[in-house]
Amino acid sequence: MAAHPKPMSAPQVRSYLQGPAWEWLTTVDHKRVAVLYGAAAVLFLIVGGIEAMLIRIQLFTPDNHFISAEIYNQMFTMHGTTMIFLVAMPLLLGCYANFVIPLHIGARDVAFPRLNALSFWAFLSGAILLHAGWLMHSGLPNAGWFAYANLTDRQFTPGLNMDVWVVGMLILGASSVLGAVNFFVTIVTMRAPGMTYMRMQMFVWSMLITAILILIAFPPLTVGIIFLLMDRFFGTHFYQVLAGATPILWQHLFWLFGHPEVYIVALPAFGIVSEVIPTFARKPLFGYPMMAYSIILIAFLSYGVWGHHMFATGMGPVADAAFAVTSMLIAIPTGIKIFSWIATIWGGSLRFTTSFLFALGFLLEFTFGGLSGIMHASAPIDLQQTDSYFVVAHFHFTLFGGVVMALLAGFYYWWPKVTGTMLNEKLGKLHFWLTIIGFNGTFLPMHLVGIWGMPRRTYTYGAEMGWTTLNEIETVFALILGLAFAVMFIDVFWTIFAGEKAPSDPWDGRSLEWSLASPPPAYNFATIPTVRSRDAFWVVKYGRAGSRGIAMLAQGRSPQVEPEGPPTEPIHMPAQSIFPLILALGITVAGLGLLVDYPRAMITALIVMVLSAIGMGFEYPTFGEETEEAHSTSADADVRKVGLWAFIGSECVFFASLIATYMVYKARNVAGPGADILEIPLTSFSTFVLLMSSLLMVLALAAVQRGDKMWTRVWLLGTVSFGLIFLGGQVYEFTHFYHEGLALQTNLFGQTFYTLVGFHGAHVAIGVIWLSVLTIAAFMGKLGKSRALSVELGGLYWHFVDVVWVVIFTLVYLMQQVKGA
Repeated sequence: MAAHPKPMSAPQVRSYLQGPAWEWLTTVDHKRVAVLYGAAAVLFLIVGGIEAMLIRIQLFTPDNHFISAEIYNQMFTMHGTTMIFLVAMPLLLGCYANFVIPLHIGARDVAFPRLNALSFWAFLSGAILLHAGWLMHSGLPNAGWFAYANLTDRQFTPGLNMDVWVVGMLILGASSVLGAVNFFVTIVTMRAPGMTYMRMQMFVWSMLITAILILIAFPPLTVGIIFLLMDRFFGTHFYQVLAGATPILWQHLFWLFGHPEVYIVALPAFGIVSEVIPTFARKPLFGYPMMAYSIILIAFLSYGVWGHHMFATGMGPVADAAFAVTSMLIAIPTGIKIFSWIATIWGGSLRFTTSFLFALGFLLEFTFGGLSGIMHASAPIDLQQTDSYFVVAHFHFTLFGGVVMALLAGFYYWWPKVTGTMLNEKLGKLHFWLTIIGFNGTFLPMHLVGIWGMPRRTYTYGAEMGWTTLNEIETVFALILGLAFAVMFIDVFWTIFAGEKAPSDPWDGRSLEWSLASPPPAYNFATIPTVRSRDAFWVVKYGRAGSRGIAMLAQGRSPQVEPEGPPTEPIHMPAQSIFPLILALGITVAGLGLLVDYPRAMITALIVMVLSAIGMGFEYPTFGEETEEAHSTSADADVRKVGLWAFIGSECVFFASLIATYMVYKARNVAGPGADILEIPLTSFSTFVLLMSSLLMVLALAAVQRGDKMWTRVWLLGTVSFGLIFLGGQVYEFTHFYHEGLALQTNLFGQTFYTLVGFHGAHVAIGVIWLSVLTIAAFMGKLGKSRALSVELGGLYWHFVDVVWVVIFTLVYLMQQVKGA
């Protein structure tokens, strides 16, 4: 019998905790965070692929009972949710963008490294909660990844199935917004000297616009999910017709996010292809300015096309016509990009690597998917094809044929830079051809079976319908598609253990990342580069289209530029931090507490989250100081100010969505008191107090800037006190209304009023906590003149909260009184 191992000593424990595992758990390095995102996304890719295989096996034959209708609904729901939110977005926005953007713009890291790590751990928290139904034996979400009302009403989906979807999606949305703020600020403020916007790589352009799309598109979805959460957990009726509401509200909020979401995953894919094609065509990207402008135009138009998902809801001919026109217009900038890629390929010195083949596959499949999409811009055609397998075929050609093909092109393109090893090209090309064959064999027949009338979201069908043969073909080719990814994983494992070492520039690349060693050092650049042209590294190697470059290209040669040596002076890099992981654990526990109705767990988790956020803020002794690292190399702006402004912009859309819902619903009451219950005198006093708190905040900033410690404490304490008075007035108002018969569940006015005013109150409470922490720091003597920026940032948030209240007070209270008069 083996002896029991001896317990580790304290030094051994410390050594173990400070080993590689601890480094990954506490890392804030953008490259390691990218790898974490990539590993998690690949895991969920396998999960999503298994779900797809189960769906196809169930549809292989008529009247099949391989899985039940309930399990089919769960697989159908989680396949869509997994592939979009747990695979495509984390790979594009978490993995590729995280790794590549700082290298493309000549930066040593992202703007907010700890926020970057928090974004990943929050993503993982949301993903775990999405699958929490397995742990609770209730099953997975089962109402479709689109979660249409009234399918999501507790009457039709009892249990925790959709509860876990609601909680998980809220956390995933928060993670995406954090990442978008980070990338937006990084690109805007941290570009290397000389890198103007028109010298950025097209992938950076695509990520800049994608970050803006996320900041604007996710708030409507968040509001819609909050309403759904309240319906399921607190007994409200935001989507029930019997209460005077409409389930169509969910569709408007969801597709206000949903169609920009198509471009949130498509634009980064465009950016990847725009890097791969010029490299392997050995030509500059054709029409660079128009390509950049077309990305902006696509993003702009994407907010005017959500209604084409709703032609069958009866919006009316005017709305249908408007959305049909915008849906057709968006094809113009997309067509510009396709023609630019073709023109780049035309006449190039082509090298048919695996990466380039997947880029060509993207061009073919995405174009085909776009052509079928134009059909849906016509309302009469859409009415015939909607909810049929024709639509399933269309969006798979767009998302798989477009996004996944581009993802695979980027995978083979950047793998050497990430790992320092070369993937096997023979296995890679086998992967490509199996993917093309399997993909087209799976989804091309769906166009025909959809035209023949097969509805989507059906778990079985009768033999007499005539769909059997095509479904059998689709399932067989789906298995081939699964085999293609098995080949990819074999290639990956073979490379890990026996792969060829990659040089720094294996593809004769054009952008700055290929000037670094493979993999890059922790600090990226020993010396921040100065950029003097587009495709900066290409110009270093070949010059500006001179005779030397032309001669070398004609001979098929490329110069070998050795990567930089070690830095000659110390480089400050952000230290590791455990707080992002702890904060994410708090989020997970809070979500689980909500799901199982355990308030103590939620309160404890909330305290942990607040303390972790404070810990992140005070982790470094230079918190709140004006440091050189905080300023960009591209513009004279502090990254923290730009980040807060970006967050405020997103919050404006959040409150606009809440206010718009209130304005539509406030008078659609079936029973109970309405807006006439509101009392102007009390709220006017609370409003005056809140506005005066902004004045005190201005005085506090002026005091700290001149180094007046006493008045800094006085004005900060006064601001916090006025904020608490405002919150106290709100609590009194809510209590009074409750006794007057207006509860949260009473009617639509009560629901929208409490939700709108309550979320503003939550923002005020966050501001009070923020300013209370600064007040404590001031009394401890840690808030001197050099840290005035921390007060300025707190004041900026506080003023935003006050401005939002002015809008709410005007629309909810004053305009109601004018109407009553």
